[in-house]
Amino acid sequence: MDQLPESSPPNYKPSTHIAELSASAPIEDILSVIDRDGGVILNSLVSSEELKSIEKELEKYVKGDRDDDEGFFKGLVPQETILIGGLVGKSDTLAKICEDKVLEELRREILTDHGTRRVEKYDLPYHIDPLLSVSLSFRIQYGAVRQRLHRDDGTHLIEHESKPYQLNNAAQLGCLIAGVETTQANGATMFIPGSHLWDDKREPRLDEVTFAGSSLLSDLCYSIATNVPDQKKR
Repeated sequence: MDQLPESSPPNYKPSTHIAELSASAPIEDILSVIDRDGGVILNSLVSSEELKSIEKELEKYVKGDRDDDEGFFKGLVPQETILIGGLVGKSDTLAKICEDKVLEELRREILTDHGTRRVEKYDLPYHIDPLLSVSLSFRIQYGAVRQRLHRDDGTHLIEHESKPYQLNNAAQLGCLIAGVETTQANGATMFIPGSHLWDDKREPRLDEVTFAGSSLLSDLCYSIATNVPDQKKR
């Protein structure tokens, strides 16, 4: 990926939007929107006090260089973006948020695998609980170009076929939390509602994206947008 991705026109106006629900909405309603659109904005999931606490807890881990990046991040995340990994081990506040009731319910409904194990003449009920694989902070600095649109489950080499979609077969569930006000200009998440239903032959287009702050994602196409000069960090 030697060439920079194409930028969205500065006057681009999305023709679609992301559905919004309260974090206290019935879990069935949240699951229904994620199943339909691939993601949902959950309002009031995190308080302003919690965001300030996370920022304070992470201050000492912020650094400007990316010398120790692995190849995946060097190829996908712009060098102007500061990464902080292992957040649940660095922020008690964030670790607590990960145990929020609505997130626990969503993980259980979407990611828990159920089946049976054969144990000498008996089939025993069995389940596999989901694991937290990544807790990562993106600090998008001035001038950072957007990411290429992608699905995060590509890290698991998941193939998307032309067959009916089942939410409980999703390989992962991501939760993005906006720590500051995010806009199209300063690097808000680019998101294509419904792209979780596509097979791998379907290429995403820039004229299909909309922009989000805090949202829950499954395996849809998304990326981080460009942070143009004179905008706040995101």
